[in-house]
Amino acid sequence: MRTTYLVTAEERNQIEQGLAAYCRGLDRFDREIALSAFAPSAVLNYSGIYVGSALGFMDWVWPFHEKLELNVHRVANVFIDRTPSGDLVSESYVTSLLRRRDGEIYVDRVGYGRYIDRWARTGDRLVIVERDYVNDLVTELKNPANAARAVAPAAGVPALEPGRDRGDASYRLFSGAAIPQPAPQRARP
Repeated sequence: MRTTYLVTAEERNQIEQGLAAYCRGLDRFDREIALSAFAPSAVLNYSGIYVGSALGFMDWVWPFHEKLELNVHRVANVFIDRTPSGDLVSESYVTSLLRRRDGEIYVDRVGYGRYIDRWARTGDRLVIVERDYVNDLVTELKNPANAARAVAPAAGVPALEPGRDRGDASYRLFSGAAIPQPAPQRARP
Protein backbone atom coordinates (compact mmCIF):
# COMPACT_ATOMS: atom_id res chain seq x y z
CA MET A 1 0.00 0.00 0.00
CA ARG A 2 1.31 3.42 -0.94
CA THR A 3 1.96 5.80 1.96
CA THR A 4 3.03 8.91 0.06
CA TYR A 5 0.70 11.16 -1.87
CA LEU A 6 1.80 13.08 -4.91
CA VAL A 7 -0.03 16.34 -4.29
CA THR A 8 1.61 19.71 -3.67
CA ALA A 9 0.48 22.08 -0.95
CA GLU A 10 -0.62 24.57 -3.63
CA GLU A 11 -2.72 21.91 -5.41
CA ARG A 12 -4.33 20.94 -2.10
CA ASN A 13 -5.06 24.59 -1.35
CA GLN A 14 -6.65 25.21 -4.75
CA ILE A 15 -8.80 22.08 -4.51
CA GLU A 16 -10.04 22.89 -1.01
CA GLN A 17 -10.74 26.50 -2.04
CA GLY A 18 -12.64 25.30 -5.11
CA LEU A 19 -14.82 23.02 -2.96
CA ALA A 20 -15.46 25.85 -0.48
CA ALA A 21 -16.32 28.27 -3.30
CA TYR A 22 -18.88 25.85 -4.70
CA CYS A 23 -20.59 25.49 -1.30
CA ARG A 24 -20.47 29.22 -0.60
CA GLY A 25 -21.89 30.00 -4.02
CA LEU A 26 -24.84 27.65 -3.48
CA ASP A 27 -25.57 28.93 0.02
CA ARG A 28 -25.27 32.63 -0.88
CA PHE A 29 -27.09 32.19 -4.21
CA ASP A 30 -24.06 33.48 -6.06
CA ARG A 31 -23.92 31.53 -9.33
CA GLU A 32 -20.62 33.08 -10.37
CA ILE A 33 -18.86 31.78 -7.25
CA ALA A 34 -20.56 28.36 -7.43
CA LEU A 35 -19.63 27.90 -11.08
CA SER A 36 -16.04 29.08 -10.52
CA ALA A 37 -15.17 25.61 -9.20
CA PHE A 38 -15.93 23.99 -12.58
CA ALA A 39 -14.49 23.93 -16.07
CA PRO A 40 -17.09 25.03 -18.65
CA SER A 41 -17.04 21.49 -20.08
CA ALA A 42 -17.35 19.73 -16.69
CA VAL A 43 -19.69 16.74 -16.48
CA LEU A 44 -21.62 16.15 -13.25
CA ASN A 45 -23.41 12.97 -12.15
CA TYR A 46 -25.51 13.52 -9.02
CA SER A 47 -26.55 10.02 -7.87
CA GLY A 48 -29.47 9.39 -10.17
CA ILE A 49 -30.99 12.89 -9.95
CA TYR A 50 -28.92 14.81 -12.51
CA VAL A 51 -26.35 14.17 -15.23
CA GLY A 52 -25.02 17.01 -17.36
CA SER A 53 -23.05 20.25 -17.30
CA ALA A 54 -22.31 22.44 -14.28
CA LEU A 55 -24.32 25.28 -15.82
CA GLY A 56 -27.26 22.91 -16.40
CA PHE A 57 -27.00 21.72 -12.80
CA MET A 58 -27.23 25.31 -11.54
CA ASP A 59 -30.29 25.88 -13.74
CA TRP A 60 -31.84 22.72 -12.26
CA VAL A 61 -30.95 23.22 -8.57
CA TRP A 62 -31.48 27.01 -8.31
CA PRO A 63 -35.31 27.04 -8.39
CA PHE A 64 -35.45 24.21 -5.86
CA HIS A 65 -33.08 25.99 -3.45
CA GLU A 66 -34.94 29.30 -3.86
CA LYS A 67 -38.07 27.71 -2.33
CA LEU A 68 -36.17 26.80 0.84
CA GLU A 69 -35.86 28.86 4.01
CA LEU A 70 -32.18 27.95 4.28
CA ASN A 71 -29.58 25.76 2.63
CA VAL A 72 -26.17 24.97 4.09
CA HIS A 73 -23.46 22.85 2.43
CA ARG A 74 -20.38 21.76 4.39
CA VAL A 75 -17.40 19.85 3.07
CA ALA A 76 -14.99 17.89 5.28
CA ASN A 77 -12.51 15.01 5.13
CA VAL A 78 -11.06 16.05 1.78
CA PHE A 79 -8.78 13.29 0.49
CA ILE A 80 -6.70 14.27 -2.55
CA ASP A 81 -4.37 12.13 -4.62
CA ARG A 82 -2.90 11.78 -8.07
CA THR A 83 -3.87 8.76 -10.20
CA PRO A 84 -1.23 6.69 -12.03
CA SER A 85 -2.23 8.59 -15.22
CA GLY A 86 -1.42 11.91 -13.49
CA ASP A 87 -4.98 13.17 -12.84
CA LEU A 88 -5.68 14.93 -9.55
CA VAL A 89 -8.75 13.47 -7.83
CA SER A 90 -10.48 14.25 -4.56
CA GLU A 91 -13.12 12.64 -2.39
CA SER A 92 -14.83 14.98 0.06
CA TYR A 93 -17.61 14.29 2.48
CA VAL A 94 -20.49 16.73 2.19
CA THR A 95 -23.37 17.44 4.52
CA SER A 96 -26.24 19.47 3.16
CA LEU A 97 -29.06 20.96 5.20
CA LEU A 98 -32.13 21.95 3.20
CA ARG A 99 -34.74 23.69 5.39
CA ARG A 100 -38.30 24.26 4.27
CA ARG A 101 -41.22 25.63 6.23
CA ASP A 102 -44.32 23.50 6.62
CA GLY A 103 -46.88 25.55 8.56
CA GLU A 104 -45.64 25.94 12.13
CA ILE A 105 -42.62 23.68 11.72
CA TYR A 106 -39.35 23.60 9.83
CA VAL A 107 -38.54 20.40 8.01
CA ASP A 108 -34.77 19.96 7.82
CA ARG A 109 -33.70 17.50 5.14
CA VAL A 110 -30.12 16.52 5.90
CA GLY A 111 -28.12 14.73 3.24
CA TYR A 112 -24.79 13.02 3.73
CA GLY A 113 -22.75 12.17 0.69
CA ARG A 114 -19.44 12.46 -1.12
CA TYR A 115 -18.16 14.57 -3.98
CA ILE A 116 -15.68 12.57 -6.04
CA ASP A 117 -14.00 15.06 -8.36
CA ARG A 118 -11.38 14.98 -11.09
CA TRP A 119 -9.46 18.26 -11.38
CA ALA A 120 -7.50 19.84 -14.23
CA ARG A 121 -5.50 23.00 -14.64
CA THR A 122 -7.20 25.84 -16.53
CA GLY A 123 -4.85 28.77 -16.82
CA ASP A 124 -3.37 29.39 -13.38
CA ARG A 125 -5.86 27.38 -11.32
CA LEU A 126 -7.42 23.95 -10.83
CA VAL A 127 -11.08 23.35 -11.68
CA ILE A 128 -13.40 20.36 -11.55
CA VAL A 129 -13.74 18.60 -14.91
CA GLU A 130 -15.75 15.63 -13.66
CA ARG A 131 -17.89 15.12 -10.54
CA ASP A 132 -19.71 12.10 -9.18
CA TYR A 133 -21.91 12.74 -6.17
CA VAL A 134 -22.58 9.64 -4.07
CA ASN A 135 -25.64 9.94 -1.83
CA ASP A 136 -24.89 8.00 1.36
CA LEU A 137 -27.87 8.92 3.57
CA VAL A 138 -30.79 11.34 3.79
CA THR A 139 -32.78 12.04 6.93
CA GLU A 140 -35.49 14.52 7.91
CA LEU A 141 -35.91 16.35 11.19
CA LYS A 142 -38.87 18.49 12.27
CA ASN A 143 -38.41 21.58 14.45
CA PRO A 144 -40.84 24.23 15.70
CA ALA A 145 -40.56 27.37 13.57
CA ASN A 146 -40.23 29.51 16.72
CA ALA A 147 -37.06 27.64 17.75
CA ALA A 148 -34.88 29.06 14.99
CA ARG A 149 -32.17 30.52 17.28
CA ALA A 150 -29.97 28.53 19.63
CA VAL A 151 -29.22 31.62 21.74
CA ALA A 152 -31.56 34.54 22.40
CA PRO A 153 -30.25 37.89 21.12
CA ALA A 154 -28.90 40.32 23.71
CA ALA A 155 -30.39 43.79 24.04
CA GLY A 156 -28.40 46.45 22.20
CA VAL A 157 -26.29 43.97 20.20
CA PRO A 158 -26.99 44.18 16.47
CA ALA A 159 -27.76 40.80 14.89
CA LEU A 160 -25.97 39.63 11.79
CA GLU A 161 -28.81 38.00 9.92
CA PRO A 162 -27.87 35.34 7.40
CA GLY A 163 -28.47 36.30 3.81
CA ARG A 164 -28.95 34.15 0.77
CA ASP A 165 -27.60 36.85 -1.53
CA ARG A 166 -24.92 39.56 -1.67
CA GLY A 167 -26.56 41.21 1.36
CA ASP A 168 -25.00 38.52 3.58
CA ALA A 169 -22.50 39.83 6.15
CA SER A 170 -19.63 37.93 4.50
CA TYR A 171 -19.74 40.12 1.38
CA ARG A 172 -18.91 43.22 3.41
CA LEU A 173 -15.71 41.70 4.76
CA PHE A 174 -14.71 40.06 1.47
CA SER A 175 -15.17 43.37 -0.33
CA GLY A 176 -12.79 45.13 2.05
CA ALA A 177 -15.43 47.54 3.34
CA ALA A 178 -14.71 49.33 6.58
CA ILE A 179 -15.71 47.59 9.75
CA PRO A 180 -18.48 49.51 11.53
CA GLN A 181 -17.48 50.73 14.96
CA PRO A 182 -19.77 49.76 17.83
CA ALA A 183 -21.60 52.48 19.69
CA PRO A 184 -19.79 53.57 22.86
CA GLN A 185 -20.99 51.74 25.94
CA ARG A 186 -21.77 53.61 29.12
CA ALA A 187 -19.90 52.40 32.14
CA ARG A 188 -22.09 51.09 34.90
CA PRO A 189 -21.71 52.70 38.31
